[in-house]
Amino acid sequence: MRYTRVLASATCIALCIAANAIAAYPERPIRIVVPLPAGTSPDIFARHLAQKLSARVKQPVIVENRPGANSVIGTAVVAKASADGYTLLNASVQHVMLKPLLANLAFDPDADFVPVATITATELILIVPTASRFASTPELVAAAKSKPGELNFATPGIGSPAHMAVQAFLSATGTAARHIPMKGSTESVTAVAGNQVDYTITAITNALPLIQSGKLKPLASTGPKRHELLPAIPTMIEAVPPGFVYETWQALFAPANVPRNVLELLNREVLRILGESDTRDFLARSGSGPRPRTLQESAEFVRGEARTAVKLVKATGASAQ
Repeated sequence: MRYTRVLASATCIALCIAANAIAAYPERPIRIVVPLPAGTSPDIFARHLAQKLSARVKQPVIVENRPGANSVIGTAVVAKASADGYTLLNASVQHVMLKPLLANLAFDPDADFVPVATITATELILIVPTASRFASTPELVAAAKSKPGELNFATPGIGSPAHMAVQAFLSATGTAARHIPMKGSTESVTAVAGNQVDYTITAITNALPLIQSGKLKPLASTGPKRHELLPAIPTMIEAVPPGFVYETWQALFAPANVPRNVLELLNREVLRILGESDTRDFLARSGSGPRPRTLQESAEFVRGEARTAVKLVKATGASAQ
Protein backbone atom coordinates (compact mmCIF):
# COMPACT_ATOMS: atom_id res chain seq x y z
CA MET A 1 0.00 0.00 0.00
CA ARG A 2 2.79 2.36 0.98
CA TYR A 3 4.66 1.41 -2.25
CA THR A 4 1.56 2.24 -4.30
CA ARG A 5 1.27 5.67 -2.69
CA VAL A 6 4.97 6.38 -3.31
CA LEU A 7 4.64 5.28 -6.93
CA ALA A 8 1.55 7.42 -7.44
CA SER A 9 3.29 10.43 -5.91
CA ALA A 10 6.36 9.95 -8.10
CA THR A 11 4.17 9.64 -11.18
CA CYS A 12 2.28 12.80 -10.25
CA ILE A 13 5.53 14.72 -9.72
CA ALA A 14 6.87 13.54 -13.09
CA LEU A 15 3.69 14.56 -14.86
CA CYS A 16 3.71 17.97 -13.17
CA ILE A 17 7.33 18.54 -14.19
CA ALA A 18 6.52 17.57 -17.80
CA ALA A 19 3.44 19.80 -17.82
CA ASN A 20 5.43 22.74 -16.49
CA ALA A 21 8.14 22.18 -19.08
CA ILE A 22 5.57 22.18 -21.86
CA ALA A 23 3.81 25.24 -20.41
CA ALA A 24 7.12 27.10 -20.34
CA TYR A 25 7.87 26.41 -24.00
CA PRO A 26 9.99 27.88 -25.37
CA GLU A 27 12.51 28.39 -22.60
CA ARG A 28 15.64 28.10 -24.75
CA PRO A 29 16.66 28.74 -28.39
CA ILE A 30 14.77 27.07 -31.24
CA ARG A 31 16.65 25.68 -34.22
CA ILE A 32 15.22 25.66 -37.76
CA VAL A 33 17.14 23.26 -39.99
CA VAL A 34 17.12 24.00 -43.72
CA PRO A 35 18.23 20.93 -45.71
CA LEU A 36 19.37 23.11 -48.61
CA PRO A 37 22.24 25.57 -49.16
CA ALA A 38 22.25 29.18 -48.00
CA GLY A 39 20.63 31.51 -50.51
CA THR A 40 17.95 29.08 -51.64
CA SER A 41 14.31 30.06 -51.29
CA PRO A 42 13.66 27.92 -48.17
CA ASP A 43 16.78 29.38 -46.54
CA ILE A 44 15.83 32.96 -47.35
CA PHE A 45 12.33 32.67 -45.94
CA ALA A 46 13.48 30.61 -42.95
CA ARG A 47 15.65 33.55 -41.89
CA HIS A 48 12.74 35.96 -42.23
CA LEU A 49 10.55 33.58 -40.26
CA ALA A 50 13.21 33.05 -37.60
CA GLN A 51 13.57 36.77 -36.97
CA LYS A 52 9.82 37.28 -36.67
CA LEU A 53 9.25 34.16 -34.57
CA SER A 54 12.06 35.09 -32.19
CA ALA A 55 10.42 38.43 -31.51
CA ARG A 56 7.11 36.71 -30.76
CA VAL A 57 8.33 33.89 -28.51
CA LYS A 58 11.10 35.91 -26.81
CA GLN A 59 13.77 33.33 -27.54
CA PRO A 60 16.52 33.14 -30.19
CA VAL A 61 15.50 31.23 -33.31
CA ILE A 62 18.55 29.98 -35.21
CA VAL A 63 18.64 28.86 -38.84
CA GLU A 64 21.06 26.03 -39.56
CA ASN A 65 21.82 24.93 -43.13
CA ARG A 66 22.47 21.21 -43.47
CA PRO A 67 22.46 20.60 -47.23
CA GLY A 68 23.44 17.49 -49.11
CA ALA A 69 22.22 14.19 -50.55
CA ASN A 70 19.06 15.65 -52.09
CA SER A 71 18.08 17.22 -48.72
CA VAL A 72 18.41 13.88 -46.90
CA ILE A 73 21.21 15.01 -44.57
CA GLY A 74 19.35 17.93 -43.01
CA THR A 75 16.07 16.06 -42.88
CA ALA A 76 17.74 13.18 -41.02
CA VAL A 77 19.04 15.63 -38.40
CA VAL A 78 15.50 16.66 -37.53
CA ALA A 79 14.16 13.10 -37.69
CA LYS A 80 16.65 12.12 -34.96
CA ALA A 81 16.06 15.20 -32.82
CA SER A 82 14.14 15.17 -29.54
CA ALA A 83 10.40 15.61 -29.94
CA ASP A 84 10.34 18.75 -27.81
CA GLY A 85 9.75 21.49 -30.37
CA TYR A 86 13.27 22.90 -30.23
CA THR A 87 14.39 21.47 -33.57
CA LEU A 88 12.26 22.16 -36.64
CA LEU A 89 12.61 21.55 -40.37
CA ASN A 90 11.83 24.11 -43.05
CA ALA A 91 11.28 21.83 -46.04
CA SER A 92 10.18 22.25 -49.61
CA VAL A 93 8.01 20.06 -51.82
CA GLN A 94 11.15 17.93 -52.17
CA HIS A 95 10.26 16.45 -48.76
CA VAL A 96 7.42 14.39 -50.20
CA MET A 97 9.61 13.26 -53.12
CA LEU A 98 12.14 11.51 -50.88
CA LYS A 99 10.15 8.37 -50.13
CA PRO A 100 9.16 7.46 -53.71
CA LEU A 101 12.59 8.36 -55.10
CA LEU A 102 15.05 7.07 -52.51
CA ALA A 103 15.25 3.57 -51.08
CA ASN A 104 16.76 2.66 -47.70
CA LEU A 105 16.22 6.03 -46.05
CA ALA A 106 17.20 6.09 -42.38
CA PHE A 107 13.91 7.84 -41.61
CA ASP A 108 10.33 7.87 -42.84
CA PRO A 109 9.39 11.30 -44.27
CA ASP A 110 5.74 10.56 -43.43
CA ALA A 111 5.79 8.79 -40.07
CA ASP A 112 8.77 10.57 -38.48
CA PHE A 113 7.49 14.12 -39.02
CA VAL A 114 4.44 16.19 -38.27
CA PRO A 115 3.60 19.36 -40.23
CA VAL A 116 3.59 22.46 -38.05
CA ALA A 117 2.27 24.78 -40.77
CA THR A 118 2.38 25.22 -44.50
CA ILE A 119 4.12 28.50 -45.20
CA THR A 120 4.44 29.54 -48.83
CA ALA A 121 3.71 28.44 -52.37
CA THR A 122 5.41 29.45 -55.59
CA GLU A 123 3.92 28.85 -58.98
CA LEU A 124 6.12 28.00 -61.94
CA ILE A 125 6.23 29.13 -65.54
CA LEU A 126 6.67 27.40 -68.89
CA ILE A 127 9.42 29.16 -70.86
CA VAL A 128 10.89 28.75 -74.34
CA PRO A 129 13.73 30.56 -76.14
CA THR A 130 12.83 33.96 -77.53
CA ALA A 131 13.56 32.62 -81.03
CA SER A 132 11.33 29.58 -80.50
CA ARG A 133 8.76 28.84 -83.18
CA PHE A 134 6.20 28.37 -80.42
CA ALA A 135 4.23 31.51 -79.66
CA SER A 136 1.80 29.79 -77.29
CA THR A 137 1.35 26.67 -75.20
CA PRO A 138 -1.19 25.15 -77.63
CA GLU A 139 1.38 25.45 -80.42
CA LEU A 140 3.99 23.65 -78.34
CA VAL A 141 1.49 20.93 -77.43
CA ALA A 142 0.44 20.48 -81.06
CA ALA A 143 4.08 20.05 -82.13
CA ALA A 144 4.74 17.58 -79.32
CA LYS A 145 1.72 15.51 -80.32
CA SER A 146 2.66 15.50 -84.01
CA LYS A 147 6.15 14.13 -83.30
CA PRO A 148 6.14 12.41 -79.88
CA GLY A 149 9.50 12.49 -78.13
CA GLU A 150 11.13 14.92 -80.55
CA LEU A 151 10.97 17.97 -78.27
CA ASN A 152 13.16 18.11 -75.17
CA PHE A 153 13.09 19.90 -71.85
CA ALA A 154 15.63 20.75 -69.16
CA THR A 155 15.26 20.48 -65.38
CA PRO A 156 17.64 20.53 -62.38
CA GLY A 157 17.44 16.74 -62.27
CA ILE A 158 15.29 13.66 -61.85
CA GLY A 159 12.71 14.11 -59.13
CA SER A 160 13.26 17.85 -58.80
CA PRO A 161 10.14 20.01 -58.40
CA ALA A 162 10.68 21.30 -61.94
CA HIS A 163 10.82 17.73 -63.24
CA MET A 164 7.56 16.92 -61.47
CA ALA A 165 5.98 20.08 -62.90
CA VAL A 166 6.96 19.09 -66.45
CA GLN A 167 5.61 15.60 -65.80
CA ALA A 168 2.31 17.14 -64.70
CA PHE A 169 2.34 19.14 -67.94
CA LEU A 170 3.05 16.05 -70.06
CA SER A 171 0.32 14.08 -68.30
CA ALA A 172 -2.24 16.89 -68.61
CA THR A 173 -1.56 17.42 -72.32
CA GLY A 174 -0.96 13.81 -73.33
CA THR A 175 2.45 14.59 -74.77
CA ALA A 176 5.95 13.15 -74.53
CA ALA A 177 9.38 14.80 -74.56
CA ARG A 178 13.00 13.95 -73.80
CA HIS A 179 14.36 14.93 -70.40
CA ILE A 180 17.74 16.72 -70.29
CA PRO A 181 18.85 16.83 -66.63
CA MET A 182 21.02 19.78 -65.60
CA LYS A 183 23.02 20.61 -62.46
CA GLY A 184 20.56 23.22 -61.24
CA SER A 185 17.80 25.70 -62.00
CA THR A 186 20.23 28.31 -63.33
CA GLU A 187 21.70 25.84 -65.80
CA SER A 188 18.31 24.68 -67.06
CA VAL A 189 17.05 28.24 -67.55
CA THR A 190 20.31 29.22 -69.28
CA ALA A 191 20.02 26.21 -71.58
CA VAL A 192 16.59 27.39 -72.70
CA ALA A 193 17.77 30.98 -73.17
CA GLY A 194 20.67 29.65 -75.24
CA ASN A 195 18.31 27.67 -77.46
CA GLN A 196 19.97 24.41 -76.40
CA VAL A 197 16.67 22.84 -75.31
CA ASP A 198 13.07 23.48 -76.29
CA TYR A 199 11.58 24.40 -72.94
CA THR A 200 11.55 24.11 -69.17
CA ILE A 201 9.20 24.87 -66.32
CA THR A 202 10.79 26.83 -63.51
CA ALA A 203 10.04 29.27 -60.70
CA ILE A 204 9.04 32.65 -62.08
CA THR A 205 11.81 34.39 -60.17
CA ASN A 206 14.41 32.12 -61.81
CA ALA A 207 13.32 33.26 -65.26
CA LEU A 208 12.08 36.81 -64.70
CA PRO A 209 15.35 38.69 -65.37
CA LEU A 210 15.83 36.87 -68.71
CA ILE A 211 12.16 37.37 -69.59
CA GLN A 212 12.47 41.09 -68.91
CA SER A 213 15.67 41.31 -70.96
CA GLY A 214 13.98 39.58 -73.89
CA LYS A 215 16.02 36.36 -73.77
CA LEU A 216 13.13 34.10 -72.76
CA LYS A 217 9.52 33.82 -73.85
CA PRO A 218 6.96 32.89 -71.16
CA LEU A 219 4.00 30.82 -72.35
CA ALA A 220 1.94 29.85 -69.29
CA SER A 221 2.07 29.77 -65.51
CA THR A 222 1.12 26.83 -63.31
CA GLY A 223 -0.76 28.68 -60.59
CA PRO A 224 -4.51 28.80 -59.98
CA LYS A 225 -4.60 32.36 -61.30
CA ARG A 226 -2.35 34.66 -63.30
CA HIS A 227 0.79 35.76 -61.50
CA GLU A 228 0.97 39.41 -60.53
CA LEU A 229 4.53 39.67 -61.87
CA LEU A 230 3.39 38.48 -65.33
CA PRO A 231 -0.31 39.35 -65.55
CA ALA A 232 -0.42 39.04 -69.35
CA ILE A 233 0.64 35.39 -69.28
CA PRO A 234 -2.21 32.85 -69.11
CA THR A 235 -2.39 30.00 -66.66
CA MET A 236 -2.21 26.39 -67.79
CA ILE A 237 -5.92 26.18 -67.04
CA GLU A 238 -6.53 28.93 -69.57
CA ALA A 239 -3.92 27.88 -72.11
CA VAL A 240 -4.62 24.14 -72.40
CA PRO A 241 -7.92 23.43 -70.62
CA PRO A 242 -8.61 21.72 -68.35
CA GLY A 243 -4.91 22.25 -67.65
CA PHE A 244 -3.47 21.73 -64.19
CA VAL A 245 -2.16 23.58 -61.14
CA TYR A 246 1.31 22.89 -59.79
CA GLU A 247 3.01 24.92 -57.08
CA THR A 248 6.20 24.34 -55.15
CA TRP A 249 5.75 24.97 -51.46
CA GLN A 250 7.48 25.30 -48.13
CA ALA A 251 6.27 23.94 -44.82
CA LEU A 252 7.56 23.82 -41.28
CA PHE A 253 7.86 20.31 -39.82
CA ALA A 254 8.66 18.95 -36.37
CA PRO A 255 9.72 15.48 -35.28
CA ALA A 256 6.76 13.18 -34.67
CA ASN A 257 5.35 13.12 -31.12
CA VAL A 258 6.02 16.77 -30.29
CA PRO A 259 3.37 17.72 -27.68
CA ARG A 260 0.16 18.98 -29.24
CA ASN A 261 0.12 22.30 -27.38
CA VAL A 262 3.66 23.06 -28.58
CA LEU A 263 2.54 22.41 -32.15
CA GLU A 264 -0.51 24.61 -31.61
CA LEU A 265 1.62 27.44 -30.26
CA LEU A 266 4.02 27.25 -33.21
CA ASN A 267 1.21 27.01 -35.75
CA ARG A 268 -0.56 29.98 -34.21
CA GLU A 269 2.55 32.15 -34.26
CA VAL A 270 3.50 31.18 -37.83
CA LEU A 271 -0.01 31.98 -39.07
CA ARG A 272 0.14 35.37 -37.39
CA ILE A 273 3.50 36.06 -39.05
CA LEU A 274 2.11 35.05 -42.45
CA GLY A 275 -0.73 37.50 -41.94
CA GLU A 276 1.56 40.49 -41.39
CA SER A 277 1.85 42.92 -44.29
CA ASP A 278 5.65 43.02 -44.30
CA THR A 279 5.78 39.22 -44.59
CA ARG A 280 3.33 39.28 -47.48
CA ASP A 281 5.41 41.98 -49.18
CA PHE A 282 8.58 39.95 -48.57
CA LEU A 283 7.02 36.91 -50.21
CA ALA A 284 5.59 38.89 -53.13
CA ARG A 285 9.05 40.23 -53.97
CA SER A 286 10.27 36.63 -54.28
CA GLY A 287 7.34 35.59 -56.44
CA SER A 288 5.69 33.58 -53.67
CA GLY A 289 2.53 33.87 -51.63
CA PRO A 290 1.54 32.88 -48.09
CA ARG A 291 -0.32 29.60 -47.57
CA PRO A 292 -1.45 29.65 -43.93
CA ARG A 293 -3.15 26.46 -42.75
CA THR A 294 -4.12 25.03 -39.38
CA LEU A 295 -2.42 21.93 -38.01
CA GLN A 296 -5.12 19.67 -39.40
CA GLU A 297 -5.24 21.46 -42.75
CA SER A 298 -1.45 21.31 -43.03
CA ALA A 299 -1.42 17.57 -42.31
CA GLU A 300 -4.13 16.94 -44.89
CA PHE A 301 -2.31 19.06 -47.46
CA VAL A 302 1.01 17.24 -46.99
CA ARG A 303 -0.69 13.85 -47.18
CA GLY A 304 -2.30 14.88 -50.46
CA GLU A 305 1.01 16.13 -51.83
CA ALA A 306 2.68 12.85 -50.86
CA ARG A 307 0.08 10.91 -52.84
CA THR A 308 0.59 13.21 -55.83
CA ALA A 309 4.37 12.77 -55.58
CA VAL A 310 4.03 9.00 -55.81
CA LYS A 311 1.91 9.31 -58.96
CA LEU A 312 4.25 11.81 -60.64
CA VAL A 313 7.39 9.86 -59.81
CA LYS A 314 5.79 6.69 -61.16
CA ALA A 315 4.80 8.54 -64.34
CA THR A 316 8.40 9.64 -64.94
CA GLY A 317 9.59 6.06 -64.80
CA ALA A 318 12.05 6.96 -62.06
CA SER A 319 12.65 4.29 -59.45
CA ALA A 320 13.89 4.42 -55.88
CA GLN A 321 17.68 4.61 -55.83
